[in-house]
Amino acid sequence: MLTRKLVVCLIGGSMLLSAACGSGESGGSTPTTQAVTPTGAPSLGPSSEQQHAVAAYVGMWQAMAKAGEVPDPDAPELRQYAADRALARIVDVLFTYRETGVVTRGVPVTDARVSGASPAHAPTEVTVVDCGDSTNWTKHKRATGELIEDDPRGRRSITAVVRPVDGSWKVVSFDVGDIGSC
Repeated sequence: MLTRKLVVCLIGGSMLLSAACGSGESGGSTPTTQAVTPTGAPSLGPSSEQQHAVAAYVGMWQAMAKAGEVPDPDAPELRQYAADRALARIVDVLFTYRETGVVTRGVPVTDARVSGASPAHAPTEVTVVDCGDSTNWTKHKRATGELIEDDPRGRRSITAVVRPVDGSWKVVSFDVGDIGSC
């Protein structure tokens, strides 16, 4: 069962160079999935690892949104929730936005859930799937605040891999589908 969350996410209509929309939550419960135990009986909810993975995924998009308002590719919050390819991708986009005078505004809506965890007992890798809606997430010219018209927005499917890195769960990679893919 999923809980709809209002999110602060994404780095603009380019969706991280056609690859980012995100998930987040502004309080409330963590999205849940129904896991199956080895005996085949459903468990009562997500494992602690799964909850930490979803929280990292949500935190990454929230940190991106905050950093996109400036934009600040050096924002320390980004490194709290993302690592490896995911962090490099976000930093590249924020750097480009800073150099080209672009900022982001708005709050997309998303539903994120765990689609897999490995190994089944005490996972060290969790896959999070999401359908990010960037309709209300926009790019603007930093100097004037003017809306950038060439800013495709809409719903996109997202798949992220989350792992423990340096003692906390972080998104290490993510892929985003085309607009309308979910």
